[in-house]
Amino acid sequence: MVDGLGEARALFDPAPGTIYLDSATYGLPPRPTVEAMHRAVDEWQAGTADWVRAWDMRGEDCRAAFGALIGVPKECVALLPSASVGVGTIAASLEPTDSIVVPDDEFTSLLFPLLVAARDRGLSVRTVPFERLAESIEPGTTTLVAFSLVQSQSGRSADLSAIVEAATASGARTLVDATHAIPFVPIDAQVDYLVCAAYKHLLCPRGVAFMYVAREHWDELPPVNANWRSTSDPYGVYYGGPLDLSPGAARFDVSLAWFSWVGAAVSLKLLDEWRRHGILAEVSGLSRRLADQLGLIQPVGSVVSVPVENTEAVRADLAEAGIKAAVRAGSVRLSPHVYNTAEQIDRAASALSRHVLQSAVT
Repeated sequence: MVDGLGEARALFDPAPGTIYLDSATYGLPPRPTVEAMHRAVDEWQAGTADWVRAWDMRGEDCRAAFGALIGVPKECVALLPSASVGVGTIAASLEPTDSIVVPDDEFTSLLFPLLVAARDRGLSVRTVPFERLAESIEPGTTTLVAFSLVQSQSGRSADLSAIVEAATASGARTLVDATHAIPFVPIDAQVDYLVCAAYKHLLCPRGVAFMYVAREHWDELPPVNANWRSTSDPYGVYYGGPLDLSPGAARFDVSLAWFSWVGAAVSLKLLDEWRRHGILAEVSGLSRRLADQLGLIQPVGSVVSVPVENTEAVRADLAEAGIKAAVRAGSVRLSPHVYNTAEQIDRAASALSRHVLQSAVT
């Protein structure tokens, strides 16, 4: 029987002796991704590249691949440099009468563009506990609920179906940051907007991000970053008016940092193959294995947050053992991917077991 996870793992080159469990900070690139970026730099140095076909059109490959990963038409996907750019675009559409609900511990890249809109235009931003999002949507009052599907600091997952159901019944829209969910957590409800930074669990270079906009909202968002790439003919007309935007979500595109998108096209193609062959489900199994051994609640995605007494001391102990992890909000955060093995998970669990706060054990 072919070891699919083993074949995927063979495409990575972490430092010898390193157990890399920090994909939620940045994912490691597959070797073919790095090779594609090296070729692009070599062509740049030599001056031989056709920038459209060799570099810029890789963004279209990425648009299609991301759409396939979350199950939406590629026409609904915009290409951005960061998730916050997408949130800022959505925030630019908000009016003084809007009322937004967000978790009280939301990541600032989602929260701050909304707070800026509140400061400058007088709309309302109300913070509530993460687990109470659905019940906090007020019919006739709440117009937008914005949240991370999987929290970066805790690994907790929002009840997407319940939130979307409550929002739909109340006439509110949904804005989901799926950065720490995709590709391990399915987007199994119809959201209005979704943003995702790709340099973490999608194993892409930094500078690659996506925004999904439901078709019925294309004309509601102002294309505040309109540029040559967001036109209906990006490789044909570069000068003069009139305003002629792409008919789809590409109207929200931002001009691409080429080499990042060259690499991203390769990583996303591999991720889609691994998804179709069930390999990504094996990664989720590694995260559950880690949580089980530590007596923690099983994560929905790949992020496992381990409450400990002294986070920095524990991280230093892990580093001495060759285990790369992160510290977030009073916990040690671990996030496996295809480059990890069950044996590595067991070693990490053994190193952490004596540090876990008993109050967090299920």
